Order: sequence, then structure tokens, then C-alpha cells
Amino acid sequence: MTKRSKPGRMAEFERYAEGRHHWVAASMVGSAVSSVLSVVPFYYIWKIVGEALDAGDPDVMIGYGWSAMLFAVLSISVYIASLVVSHFAAFRIAKNMKKTLVEHALKLSPGAFDDEGSGRIRRVIQDSVESTHEFIAHNQPDLAGTYVLPFAIVALLLVFDWRLGIAALVPVLIGGYVSMSMMGKSSMQESMTEWQSSMADVNNKAVEYVRGISVVKVFQQTVDSFQSLKGSIDSYARYCQGYTEMARRPMTGFFVLVNSCVLFVVMFGVVIVEFIEGGAVSNILISNVVFYAVFTPLISVLMMRIMFSSDQTYRVDDALMRVNEILSMKPLEEPSVPQMPESFDVRFEGVRFSYSDDLAPAIDGVSLELKQGTITALVGPSGSGKSTMAGLAGRFWDPQEGSVSIGGIDLREIGSGNIRSLESFVFQNNRLVKGTLLDNVRLGRPEAGPEEVAEALRMAQCDDIVAKMPDGLDTFIGPGGTYLSGGEVQRIAIARAILRNAPIVILDEATAFADPENEHLIQKAFEELSKGRTVLLIAHRLTTVRNADMVCVMDHGRIIESGRHDELLLSEGKYRDMWEDYQRTLSWKVKEVSA
Repeated sequence: MTKRSKPGRMAEFERYAEGRHHWVAASMVGSAVSSVLSVVPFYYIWKIVGEALDAGDPDVMIGYGWSAMLFAVLSISVYIASLVVSHFAAFRIAKNMKKTLVEHALKLSPGAFDDEGSGRIRRVIQDSVESTHEFIAHNQPDLAGTYVLPFAIVALLLVFDWRLGIAALVPVLIGGYVSMSMMGKSSMQESMTEWQSSMADVNNKAVEYVRGISVVKVFQQTVDSFQSLKGSIDSYARYCQGYTEMARRPMTGFFVLVNSCVLFVVMFGVVIVEFIEGGAVSNILISNVVFYAVFTPLISVLMMRIMFSSDQTYRVDDALMRVNEILSMKPLEEPSVPQMPESFDVRFEGVRFSYSDDLAPAIDGVSLELKQGTITALVGPSGSGKSTMAGLAGRFWDPQEGSVSIGGIDLREIGSGNIRSLESFVFQNNRLVKGTLLDNVRLGRPEAGPEEVAEALRMAQCDDIVAKMPDGLDTFIGPGGTYLSGGEVQRIAIARAILRNAPIVILDEATAFADPENEHLIQKAFEELSKGRTVLLIAHRLTTVRNADMVCVMDHGRIIESGRHDELLLSEGKYRDMWEDYQRTLSWKVKEVSA
């Protein structure tokens, strides 16, 4: 990872601060002032010790005590005020950063989420932004104090007895050298990047695992069934163990040395008495040794703050890098003046598309015309490119070669907004949102009234679903409400599409998980949905495509056969083989076998 300079980091924060970046600077100044004030009480402690050794006036010592308390309270008050200011700035920056990420994500094509993984994008929007919030609210002010405090500490260490001050600093310098020489800044940065990457991978794989947990439970499998998730967890565990082993010795040496400052001061005080002052112990030397014994533990606190501030700096730099990676994802180019087609036939012309430069083409030179008002079906084995064709028709991606058009106008000239208004999708894995039945259907057209929603449900063969709802259209769907079967969810998704009333309909394996009864109802709903519309139908169940105006057989990203169902059966090609195989599966019977 390229090292990010501090001005560059602050400049990025300013992008989201909306004028509150000055608040961050103010909080840093307040924290620096607080750090200076925090060492002043130790001066009065030294004065108290000196007065006590000289049998001084108790009232003077009490006055010094009150002064020490005053500066301690003042230091805490200034620090709290700086944190209040930094939190105001941090909340504004985190809010705007999330808003910017979400707005950018909304501009991305649906295919971008398939490429990146929803778990990874969610983690960046949530966790990486939270890392920046924590850094601005706490670590940035502390960092300013951390930069100023060493000068104040060194000044106090050297102003009373420079010899004891040097003795207190020797273990700190040795500890810092040991730690940095064994670990190094570049190693820390690489480790932070690796940690964030491994966490992102675990999070992404965990999301996919949770989505498939019902399958695991049904077949009584363990996490080993999902080797991808297990592998990412094992990789993260190996990283954590390796990093711990790498850091164990240098960190142990660092903590031992930093916390031995008092021992060095006392030993050097003995040396001063024996070899420099000839065995004479003066009150001033005693008071200095006592002062340094009380003051030097502050050095270990300072070193811990420096260490954690450095760790948070690496973390926020990595978080900003990941935020910028999402923001650098380019949305599909939109036309300056979007065009709206007057007809709704869909045409693929010499389309070639690959998900990656390293992968074979998912669509390899396909030309196909879906005439307005007709049903065109795509069939073929898994991985043959059917769903990719559906995604290209919806402009989830742009083809690397060729074009996809509606009414003779390239999708790139129509624009994504107009395309969404022209097309309705029914996927094989439709999801319902947490809300009422009315809310779920009205996603197709938010301004629709309850009567229009009810009519769309009726046309989608959902009367039985509505009948069992205790509160009708106002029944809550999902956790805490009514659950629906896969086939019922599909029919509600069709009701959405009917309500949307788009001239082009894309059905991607919409009957894949339906039982026979639901499949029959879904087929009837298809008939209502398809009337007068341009339909692209993708199906594995060949009974679904028998009445299509055109059936196209795909294999390895190409159309190898096309025609009506009856014509393809006579051609003795791949479609006929698929049909015969499908018919044999329908004729299978479970036979009883005697013992």
C-alpha cells in the first residue's frame, strides 16, 4: 500500500466535512494545549516534595496541591471540550462519507454488485467509515497531543536534573529502536492491509454462507460444506497467529524497557551519589529522584498512546483506500441527452461479453432479435450464457463488442434510468422487503393505489395468498409477520412486474423453485404478464417454453439452434435431446423394492 501523507489524509476528510474541517483543527489544538497542561501538576508535585524535605510551610504545600489540582482539572476540561468538537466533525464526515458511498453505489450498474460481492461493499460502507469516525473523533486529537507531549515531558525531565532525565530516556530510546528494527513501518502497513483484506474476505464469504444456511441445515452438513468460508477463516487465523508470533518478542522487550524507567532513574541516582557527589545525599537530589520516580510512568503512557495512534493511522489509511476503491468503480457511461425508443423490440448484434479479461467469453458473438409483443425463450445447460444475456438486456453491463438496442436505439444512448422504466425483471431468487404486502408489490410502481395493487395481485394469481393474510394488503411480511413459500414469493414478484406495466419483461428462471401447483399458477400469471409485451424468458423446465414464439438453444455463450418448439423437435438437434431427457425425468417413478 502506498504511504498516505498527512495532508493528503486531511484533504480527503475536508471533502466530506462541509466546512467543519476547521473543527478538527480546533480539537487538535485543544488536545495539544491539554497535553501541555497535564504535565504542569508534576511541577507542583516536585515543589511539594522539596518543601517537605526542607520542612517548609504546610500552607505553601497546600497551595501547591491546589495548583496541581487546578491544572489537572483544567487539562481534563480542555481535553473533553476538544473531544466534543472533534465528535461534531466526525459525525458530519462519517454521515457524508456514507451518503457519498451509497449515492455512488446507486449509480453503479447491478452487475457491479455481483462482481464485488455485497458483503465486501457493505463492510466498506459500514466498517471502514466507522474507522474514519473513530480516528477523527478520538485519534486525531490524541495524535496532536501525542506530538506535543514528548516535548513537554523532555523539558520537565531535563529542567530539574538533566542527568536523571537522560537516565529516564535511555530505556525509551532502546525500546523504540528494538521495536522498530524488528517490526518496521513497512511491515506494520503491510500487516494492516493484510488484516483488513482478510477481514473483508471473511465478511464476504460469511454473507454468502448465511444465505445458504438453510441448505446446510436441510442436509445436515457442517461448515466444511462451504470450503470457501472455512478457507477464509483458516487464512485469517493463520495471519493472526503469525502476526502475534512476529510481534511477541519486540513488544515484550519494548514494554519491559519502557516500564523500567524508574529503575534506571534510581540506579543512576545511586551512581550520582557514589561517584559524583562523594556519597553526600542532598535534599534536592532526593526530591529530584522522587519526582522522576513519580513522573516517569507518564512516559510509558505516552509510548502507548504513540503506539495506538500509529496503529489507528495505518487503519484509517487502509479504510480510506478501500473507500476510494469503491468510489473509483466507474458507473456505466450515461448519455448527455437520453433517448426514448418508440418501439420495444430488443436486438443483440454481434454481442461479445466477458466478465474478466482472464476468463473465456460468457457471450461470444451473439446476434438475436426479440420482436415486440413476442416471447423469446433461452434454454441450454448451466453456464451457457442465458442469465448473462438477460443482464445485458437490462444493461447490468455493457458488451465489450457489439451492441444491445431497444427500438433500434443502443442501450447506451437510452440511459439506465429510461431502461429501468422500460423493463420489468422477475428473477429466480426474488426477495421481499420487510414490510407489508402492499409495500412489497408497490415497489413496482410506488405511486400506485391499493386498488391497483389488488388488481395486480389478482392478475398474478395471488388471490389465495391475499385470502390467508390476516390483515389483507396491510399484513406484514417476513420476521415478525407472515412467511411465504418460494412459489408464492415468485407470484408476488410477478404482481410487481404487472403493476409496473413495462413494455419489456425479462423472466430469469422464475419457476425454478416452484412446486407443481405453484408452477401452474405462475404459468397463468405469465400469460397475464406477457400480453402485448416483449418477453425474454429463461427456463430449465422446457414445458415453460413450449408456447414461446422463438426458442433459442445456447451453449458456451453462443446460440446453436433457434426456432419454435415444434420445429426444433423435428430438427433432431440439441433441443430435441434436451426435450427427450426432460420427458424421461417426468416419467420417473419411485418403485417399491421388497426386502
